[in-house]
Amino acid sequence: MAIHLSRRARGHVLSVLTVLVALGTFLSACSTPGGGGIKAGPGVDTAKKTIDLGVLTPLSGPVAAPIGIPLTKGIETYFKAVNDSGGIDGYKITLVEKDSKYDPQTQVQMYNQIHNQVLMLAESLGSPTTQAIVSLSERDKMLVSAASLDSILARQQYMILIGTPYRLQVENGLEYANKVAAQKGVTNPKIGIISQDDAYGQDGLTGYNEAMGCYTNLSNVAQATYELTDTTYTAQVTKMKQAGAQFVVLTAIPTVAAGIIGTAAQAGYFPQWILNSPAWANGLLAVSPQFTGLLQQSVWVVAQGATWGDRSQPGMAEMLDNVAKYAPDQKPDGYFQFGYAEAKVTYAILKKAIANGDLTREGLLKAFNSLGTVDLGGLFGANAQYGSSANQRVPTRDNSVYGIDTTIPNNFKNLSGDFVGSCAAKSNF
Repeated sequence: MAIHLSRRARGHVLSVLTVLVALGTFLSACSTPGGGGIKAGPGVDTAKKTIDLGVLTPLSGPVAAPIGIPLTKGIETYFKAVNDSGGIDGYKITLVEKDSKYDPQTQVQMYNQIHNQVLMLAESLGSPTTQAIVSLSERDKMLVSAASLDSILARQQYMILIGTPYRLQVENGLEYANKVAAQKGVTNPKIGIISQDDAYGQDGLTGYNEAMGCYTNLSNVAQATYELTDTTYTAQVTKMKQAGAQFVVLTAIPTVAAGIIGTAAQAGYFPQWILNSPAWANGLLAVSPQFTGLLQQSVWVVAQGATWGDRSQPGMAEMLDNVAKYAPDQKPDGYFQFGYAEAKVTYAILKKAIANGDLTREGLLKAFNSLGTVDLGGLFGANAQYGSSANQRVPTRDNSVYGIDTTIPNNFKNLSGDFVGSCAAKSNF
Protein backbone atom coordinates (compact mmCIF):
# COMPACT_ATOMS: atom_id res chain seq x y z
CA MET A 1 0.00 0.00 0.00
CA ALA A 2 1.49 3.32 -1.05
CA ILE A 3 1.73 6.06 1.54
CA HIS A 4 1.28 9.61 0.36
CA LEU A 5 2.66 12.48 2.44
CA SER A 6 1.78 16.09 2.27
CA ARG A 7 4.41 18.65 1.28
CA ARG A 8 4.58 19.79 4.91
CA ALA A 9 5.02 16.21 6.15
CA ARG A 10 7.71 15.52 3.56
CA GLY A 11 9.56 18.62 4.72
CA HIS A 12 9.35 17.43 8.29
CA VAL A 13 10.76 14.01 7.38
CA LEU A 14 13.64 15.58 5.45
CA SER A 15 14.46 17.79 8.42
CA VAL A 16 14.55 14.79 10.74
CA LEU A 17 16.80 12.90 8.29
CA THR A 18 19.15 15.88 8.10
CA VAL A 19 19.43 15.97 11.88
CA LEU A 20 20.07 12.22 12.01
CA VAL A 21 22.81 12.46 9.39
CA ALA A 22 24.48 15.32 11.26
CA LEU A 23 24.18 13.41 14.52
CA GLY A 24 25.75 10.35 12.93
CA THR A 25 28.64 12.44 11.65
CA PHE A 26 29.14 13.93 15.11
CA LEU A 27 29.07 10.53 16.81
CA SER A 28 31.51 9.16 14.25
CA ALA A 29 33.92 12.00 14.94
CA CYS A 30 33.67 11.30 18.66
CA SER A 31 34.03 7.55 18.34
CA THR A 32 36.81 5.42 19.77
CA PRO A 33 40.23 5.33 18.04
CA GLY A 34 39.38 1.98 16.49
CA GLY A 35 36.35 3.61 14.96
CA GLY A 36 38.39 6.24 13.15
CA GLY A 37 37.69 9.14 15.51
CA ILE A 38 41.33 10.23 15.97
CA LYS A 39 41.98 13.95 16.09
CA ALA A 40 44.84 14.54 13.68
CA GLY A 41 47.66 17.07 13.51
CA PRO A 42 50.42 17.77 10.98
CA GLY A 43 52.03 14.64 9.60
CA VAL A 44 49.05 12.40 10.39
CA ASP A 45 46.91 10.83 7.66
CA THR A 46 43.96 9.08 9.30
CA ALA A 47 42.71 7.70 5.98
CA LYS A 48 46.02 6.02 5.11
CA LYS A 49 46.84 5.53 8.80
CA THR A 50 50.35 6.97 8.58
CA ILE A 51 52.36 9.20 10.91
CA ASP A 52 55.33 11.22 9.61
CA LEU A 53 58.10 11.91 12.12
CA GLY A 54 61.10 14.18 11.58
CA VAL A 55 64.76 13.25 12.10
CA LEU A 56 67.46 15.94 12.24
CA THR A 57 70.81 14.22 12.52
CA PRO A 58 74.39 14.62 11.28
CA LEU A 59 74.72 12.33 8.27
CA SER A 60 77.90 14.12 7.17
CA GLY A 61 80.76 15.82 9.00
CA PRO A 62 82.87 14.73 11.99
CA VAL A 63 79.97 13.51 14.16
CA ALA A 64 78.23 11.49 11.43
CA ALA A 65 80.13 8.20 11.30
CA PRO A 66 80.80 7.71 15.02
CA ILE A 67 77.41 8.93 16.32
CA GLY A 68 74.78 10.25 13.90
CA ILE A 69 74.60 7.38 11.42
CA PRO A 70 74.45 4.44 13.88
CA LEU A 71 72.09 6.27 16.23
CA THR A 72 69.67 7.06 13.40
CA LYS A 73 69.93 3.47 12.18
CA GLY A 74 68.76 2.34 15.62
CA ILE A 75 65.61 4.44 15.23
CA GLU A 76 65.04 3.14 11.70
CA THR A 77 65.45 -0.48 12.78
CA TYR A 78 62.97 -0.13 15.63
CA PHE A 79 60.25 1.41 13.47
CA LYS A 80 60.81 -1.09 10.66
CA ALA A 81 59.96 -3.79 13.17
CA VAL A 82 56.96 -1.82 14.45
CA ASN A 83 55.60 -1.27 10.93
CA ASP A 84 56.02 -4.93 9.99
CA SER A 85 54.12 -5.88 13.13
CA GLY A 86 51.12 -3.78 12.11
CA GLY A 87 52.27 -0.36 13.25
CA ILE A 88 51.02 1.46 16.33
CA ASP A 89 47.36 0.45 16.52
CA GLY A 90 47.47 0.21 12.73
CA TYR A 91 49.36 3.46 12.15
CA LYS A 92 52.59 3.03 10.16
CA ILE A 93 55.56 5.32 10.86
CA THR A 94 57.46 7.22 8.18
CA LEU A 95 60.73 9.00 8.99
CA VAL A 96 61.56 12.27 7.24
CA GLU A 97 65.34 12.56 7.61
CA LYS A 98 67.52 15.65 7.13
CA ASP A 99 71.28 16.10 7.50
CA SER A 100 72.06 18.67 10.22
CA LYS A 101 75.86 18.36 9.80
CA TYR A 102 76.05 18.99 13.59
CA ASP A 103 75.73 22.68 12.75
CA PRO A 104 73.15 24.85 14.59
CA GLN A 105 72.42 27.05 11.56
CA THR A 106 71.88 24.02 9.32
CA GLN A 107 69.70 22.48 12.04
CA VAL A 108 67.41 25.51 11.94
CA GLN A 109 67.23 25.40 8.14
CA MET A 110 66.35 21.71 8.11
CA TYR A 111 63.77 22.20 10.86
CA ASN A 112 62.08 24.94 8.85
CA GLN A 113 61.97 22.66 5.82
CA ILE A 114 59.97 19.93 7.54
CA HIS A 115 58.19 21.40 10.57
CA ASN A 116 54.83 21.61 8.79
CA GLN A 117 55.15 18.05 7.42
CA VAL A 118 55.71 16.07 10.64
CA LEU A 119 53.89 15.44 13.89
CA MET A 120 57.04 15.56 16.05
CA LEU A 121 60.80 15.08 15.81
CA ALA A 122 61.81 11.51 16.59
CA GLU A 123 65.41 12.71 16.76
CA SER A 124 67.32 15.95 17.13
CA LEU A 125 70.96 15.03 17.63
CA GLY A 126 73.39 17.25 19.49
CA SER A 127 73.26 19.78 22.31
CA PRO A 128 74.10 23.02 20.44
CA THR A 129 71.95 21.96 17.47
CA THR A 130 68.94 21.01 19.59
CA GLN A 131 69.18 24.20 21.63
CA ALA A 132 69.06 26.10 18.34
CA ILE A 133 65.50 24.86 17.70
CA VAL A 134 64.05 25.11 21.23
CA SER A 135 62.20 28.36 20.51
CA LEU A 136 60.94 26.98 17.19
CA SER A 137 59.54 23.85 18.82
CA GLU A 138 57.80 26.04 21.42
CA ARG A 139 56.31 28.16 18.65
CA ASP A 140 55.05 25.08 16.84
CA LYS A 141 54.08 23.21 20.05
CA MET A 142 56.07 20.27 18.70
CA LEU A 143 57.66 17.55 20.81
CA VAL A 144 61.33 16.88 20.10
CA SER A 145 63.10 13.67 21.09
CA ALA A 146 66.57 14.94 21.89
CA ALA A 147 69.51 12.70 21.07
CA SER A 148 71.31 14.84 23.59
CA LEU A 149 71.67 14.47 27.34
CA ASP A 150 72.01 18.20 27.95
CA SER A 151 70.28 18.67 31.31
CA ILE A 152 69.14 22.21 30.50
CA LEU A 153 66.72 20.72 27.97
CA ALA A 154 64.76 19.25 30.89
CA ARG A 155 63.49 22.77 31.55
CA GLN A 156 61.81 22.86 28.13
CA GLN A 157 58.34 21.33 28.05
CA TYR A 158 58.60 20.11 24.45
CA MET A 159 61.98 18.40 24.86
CA ILE A 160 62.21 14.65 25.57
CA LEU A 161 65.42 13.38 27.18
CA ILE A 162 66.51 9.76 26.88
CA GLY A 163 68.79 8.64 29.68
CA THR A 164 70.95 10.30 32.32
CA PRO A 165 72.13 13.85 31.48
CA TYR A 166 75.79 14.72 30.91
CA ARG A 167 75.79 16.77 34.09
CA LEU A 168 74.87 13.71 36.16
CA GLN A 169 77.24 11.48 34.18
CA VAL A 170 80.13 13.65 35.37
CA GLU A 171 78.87 13.58 38.95
CA ASN A 172 78.49 9.79 38.91
CA GLY A 173 81.89 9.40 37.25
CA LEU A 174 83.59 11.51 39.89
CA GLU A 175 81.90 9.59 42.70
CA TYR A 176 83.38 6.42 41.27
CA ALA A 177 86.79 8.07 40.87
CA ASN A 178 86.67 9.18 44.50
CA LYS A 179 85.90 5.62 45.56
CA VAL A 180 88.75 4.15 43.51
CA ALA A 181 91.17 6.81 44.78
CA ALA A 182 90.24 6.03 48.38
CA GLN A 183 90.85 2.33 47.78
CA LYS A 184 94.37 3.28 46.68
CA GLY A 185 94.92 5.48 49.74
CA VAL A 186 94.53 8.81 47.87
CA THR A 187 92.37 10.99 50.09
CA ASN A 188 92.44 14.21 48.06
CA PRO A 189 92.61 13.21 44.40
CA LYS A 190 93.47 15.95 41.93
CA ILE A 191 90.78 16.42 39.29
CA GLY A 192 90.65 18.35 35.99
CA ILE A 193 88.24 18.74 33.09
CA ILE A 194 88.57 19.50 29.37
CA SER A 195 85.22 20.41 27.84
CA GLN A 196 83.84 21.42 24.47
CA ASP A 197 83.12 25.15 24.30
CA ASP A 198 79.39 24.87 23.63
CA ALA A 199 76.16 23.69 25.27
CA TYR A 200 77.35 20.10 25.54
CA GLY A 201 80.59 21.10 27.21
CA GLN A 202 78.81 23.51 29.51
CA ASP A 203 76.57 20.76 30.84
CA GLY A 204 79.58 18.61 31.64
CA LEU A 205 81.24 21.58 33.33
CA THR A 206 78.09 22.25 35.38
CA GLY A 207 78.21 18.68 36.65
CA TYR A 208 81.92 19.00 37.38
CA ASN A 209 81.47 22.14 39.46
CA GLU A 210 78.47 20.67 41.27
CA ALA A 211 80.48 17.55 42.09
CA MET A 212 83.23 19.70 43.59
CA GLY A 213 80.67 21.07 46.02
CA CYS A 214 79.33 17.60 46.84
CA TYR A 215 82.61 15.74 47.26
CA THR A 216 84.60 18.28 49.23
CA ASN A 217 87.75 16.15 49.40
CA LEU A 218 88.23 16.39 45.61
CA SER A 219 90.88 18.89 44.52
CA ASN A 220 89.81 20.93 41.49
CA VAL A 221 93.21 21.69 39.94
CA ALA A 222 92.51 22.60 36.30
CA GLN A 223 89.79 23.43 33.78
CA ALA A 224 90.22 23.92 30.04
CA THR A 225 88.03 24.15 26.95
CA TYR A 226 88.50 23.55 23.24
CA GLU A 227 86.74 24.72 20.08
CA LEU A 228 85.37 22.28 17.51
CA THR A 229 87.66 23.95 14.99
CA ASP A 230 90.79 23.15 17.03
CA THR A 231 93.22 20.69 15.50
CA THR A 232 95.80 20.53 18.29
CA TYR A 233 95.31 20.12 22.03
CA THR A 234 98.75 20.79 23.46
CA ALA A 235 97.65 23.78 25.54
CA GLN A 236 94.81 21.88 27.21
CA VAL A 237 96.94 18.83 27.94
CA THR A 238 99.83 20.95 29.26
CA LYS A 239 97.46 22.67 31.67
CA MET A 240 96.30 19.33 33.09
CA LYS A 241 99.82 17.93 33.30
CA GLN A 242 101.32 20.96 35.03
CA ALA A 243 98.46 20.94 37.55
CA GLY A 244 99.11 17.28 38.30
CA ALA A 245 95.55 16.17 37.55
CA GLN A 246 95.25 12.45 38.34
CA PHE A 247 91.72 12.16 36.88
CA VAL A 248 90.63 14.20 33.85
CA VAL A 249 87.02 14.45 32.69
CA LEU A 250 86.54 14.73 28.91
CA THR A 251 83.24 16.27 27.81
CA ALA A 252 84.20 15.91 24.17
CA ILE A 253 83.38 14.17 20.91
CA PRO A 254 85.28 10.99 19.92
CA THR A 255 87.71 12.53 17.42
CA VAL A 256 88.74 15.19 19.92
CA ALA A 257 89.00 12.68 22.78
CA ALA A 258 91.41 10.66 20.64
CA GLY A 259 93.46 13.78 19.90
CA ILE A 260 93.66 14.78 23.57
CA ILE A 261 94.57 11.31 24.83
CA GLY A 262 97.15 10.88 22.07
CA THR A 263 98.70 14.30 22.73
CA ALA A 264 98.95 13.52 26.44
CA ALA A 265 100.68 10.20 25.75
CA GLN A 266 103.23 11.91 23.53
CA ALA A 267 103.93 14.29 26.43
CA GLY A 268 104.40 11.38 28.82
CA TYR A 269 101.20 12.21 30.71
CA PHE A 270 98.91 9.30 31.64
CA PRO A 271 96.03 10.31 33.91
CA GLN A 272 92.82 8.32 34.32
CA TRP A 273 90.50 9.69 31.65
CA ILE A 274 86.78 9.89 32.53
CA LEU A 275 84.73 10.24 29.35
CA ASN A 276 81.18 11.47 29.00
CA SER A 277 79.35 8.94 26.84
CA PRO A 278 79.54 10.98 23.57
CA ALA A 279 83.34 11.12 23.88
CA TRP A 280 83.61 7.43 23.08
CA ALA A 281 83.21 5.54 19.81
CA ASN A 282 84.41 2.06 18.92
CA GLY A 283 86.22 3.58 15.95
CA LEU A 284 88.90 4.84 18.36
CA LEU A 285 90.11 1.25 18.60
CA ALA A 286 91.08 1.33 14.92
CA VAL A 287 93.77 4.01 15.37
CA SER A 288 96.58 1.57 16.19
CA PRO A 289 97.27 -1.42 18.45
CA GLN A 290 99.37 0.81 20.69
CA PHE A 291 96.58 3.33 21.04
CA THR A 292 94.10 0.54 21.79
CA GLY A 293 96.35 -0.62 24.60
CA LEU A 294 96.47 2.92 25.97
CA LEU A 295 92.68 3.20 25.90
CA GLN A 296 92.29 -0.10 27.74
CA GLN A 297 94.69 1.05 30.45
CA SER A 298 93.52 4.62 31.00
CA VAL A 299 89.92 5.23 29.84
CA TRP A 300 86.63 5.01 31.71
CA VAL A 301 83.36 5.79 29.93
CA VAL A 302 80.35 6.91 31.97
CA ALA A 303 77.26 5.56 30.23
CA GLN A 304 74.36 3.18 30.86
CA GLY A 305 72.60 0.19 29.44
CA ALA A 306 72.85 -3.53 28.92
CA THR A 307 75.99 -5.05 27.46
CA TRP A 308 75.51 -5.81 23.77
CA GLY A 309 74.55 -9.45 23.48
CA ASP A 310 73.17 -9.83 27.02
CA ARG A 311 69.94 -11.67 26.25
CA SER A 312 69.05 -11.84 29.93
CA GLN A 313 67.76 -8.29 29.42
CA PRO A 314 64.49 -8.49 27.44
CA GLY A 315 65.06 -5.14 25.74
CA MET A 316 68.44 -6.30 24.45
CA ALA A 317 67.02 -9.63 23.30
CA GLU A 318 64.29 -7.85 21.33
CA MET A 319 66.80 -5.45 19.79
CA LEU A 320 69.17 -8.23 18.75
CA ASP A 321 66.32 -10.15 17.07
CA ASN A 322 65.39 -7.03 15.10
CA VAL A 323 69.01 -6.32 14.22
CA ALA A 324 69.29 -9.82 12.76
CA LYS A 325 66.17 -9.23 10.67
CA TYR A 326 66.46 -5.59 9.62
CA ALA A 327 70.13 -4.57 10.08
CA PRO A 328 72.21 -7.76 9.78
CA ASP A 329 75.42 -5.85 9.05
CA GLN A 330 75.14 -3.76 12.23
CA LYS A 331 78.08 -4.23 14.58
CA PRO A 332 77.81 -3.73 18.36
CA ASP A 333 77.41 0.00 18.90
CA GLY A 334 76.20 2.00 21.88
CA TYR A 335 74.81 4.79 19.69
CA PHE A 336 72.66 2.33 17.75
CA GLN A 337 71.43 1.09 21.13
CA PHE A 338 70.64 4.66 22.21
CA GLY A 339 68.64 5.31 19.03
CA TYR A 340 66.69 2.10 19.47
CA ALA A 341 65.83 3.03 23.08
CA GLU A 342 64.92 6.55 21.96
CA ALA A 343 62.47 5.11 19.44
CA LYS A 344 60.84 3.00 22.16
CA VAL A 345 60.04 6.18 24.13
CA THR A 346 58.62 7.83 21.00
CA TYR A 347 56.47 4.72 20.44
CA ALA A 348 55.14 4.94 24.02
CA ILE A 349 54.12 8.59 23.53
CA LEU A 350 52.37 7.87 20.22
CA LYS A 351 50.68 4.80 21.66
CA LYS A 352 49.25 6.80 24.55
CA ALA A 353 48.14 9.64 22.28
CA ILE A 354 46.28 7.17 20.05
CA ALA A 355 44.65 5.63 23.11
CA ASN A 356 43.52 9.15 24.05
CA GLY A 357 42.16 9.64 20.53
CA ASP A 358 44.35 12.70 19.97
CA LEU A 359 47.23 12.69 17.47
CA THR A 360 47.54 16.47 17.41
CA ARG A 361 50.65 18.15 18.80
CA GLU A 362 48.64 19.22 21.83
CA GLY A 363 47.55 15.61 22.26
CA LEU A 364 51.15 14.42 22.13
CA LEU A 365 52.21 16.90 24.81
CA LYS A 366 49.36 15.70 27.02
CA ALA A 367 50.40 12.08 26.45
CA PHE A 368 54.04 12.88 27.24
CA ASN A 369 53.26 14.75 30.44
CA SER A 370 51.18 11.84 31.72
CA LEU A 371 53.41 9.08 30.35
CA GLY A 372 54.82 7.80 33.64
CA THR A 373 57.05 4.74 33.34
CA VAL A 374 58.42 3.51 30.01
CA ASP A 375 59.72 -0.05 30.27
CA LEU A 376 62.98 -0.25 28.30
CA GLY A 377 63.57 -3.86 29.28
CA GLY A 378 67.00 -3.11 30.71
CA LEU A 379 68.22 -1.93 27.31
CA PHE A 380 69.24 1.52 28.49
CA GLY A 381 69.66 1.46 32.23
CA ALA A 382 66.71 1.88 34.56
CA ASN A 383 63.19 2.25 33.21
CA ALA A 384 62.52 5.82 32.16
CA GLN A 385 60.16 7.93 34.28
CA TYR A 386 58.41 10.99 32.81
CA GLY A 387 56.22 13.77 34.15
CA SER A 388 55.43 17.43 33.58
CA SER A 389 58.07 19.15 35.78
CA ALA A 390 61.74 19.72 34.96
CA ASN A 391 62.93 17.13 37.49
CA GLN A 392 60.40 14.66 36.09
CA ARG A 393 61.69 15.25 32.57
CA VAL A 394 65.04 13.82 33.70
CA PRO A 395 64.09 10.19 33.03
CA THR A 396 67.00 8.44 34.77
CA ARG A 397 69.89 9.29 37.10
CA ASP A 398 71.78 6.01 37.02
CA ASN A 399 75.05 5.21 35.27
CA SER A 400 77.70 2.55 35.04
CA VAL A 401 81.41 3.23 34.62
CA TYR A 402 82.84 1.08 31.85
CA GLY A 403 86.40 0.12 31.04
CA ILE A 404 87.55 -0.74 27.53
CA ASP A 405 87.87 -4.47 26.84
CA THR A 406 88.25 -5.61 23.24
CA THR A 407 87.43 -9.23 24.11
CA ILE A 408 83.71 -8.56 24.73
CA PRO A 409 80.88 -7.20 22.54
CA ASN A 410 80.87 -3.42 22.14
CA ASN A 411 84.23 -3.39 23.97
CA PHE A 412 82.65 -2.25 27.24
CA LYS A 413 83.32 -3.92 30.59
CA ASN A 414 81.11 -2.77 33.45
CA LEU A 415 83.44 -1.79 36.29
CA SER A 416 81.03 -0.21 38.76
CA GLY A 417 77.66 -1.82 38.26
CA ASP A 418 74.61 0.36 37.80
CA PHE A 419 74.36 3.07 40.48
CA VAL A 420 73.08 6.56 41.30
CA GLY A 421 75.66 8.68 43.07
CA SER A 422 74.77 10.76 46.13
CA CYS A 423 75.38 14.02 44.24
CA ALA A 424 73.35 12.95 41.19
CA ALA A 425 70.49 11.79 43.40
CA LYS A 426 69.90 15.24 44.88
CA SER A 427 70.57 17.44 41.82
CA ASN A 428 67.69 19.73 40.92
CA PHE A 429 66.80 20.94 37.45
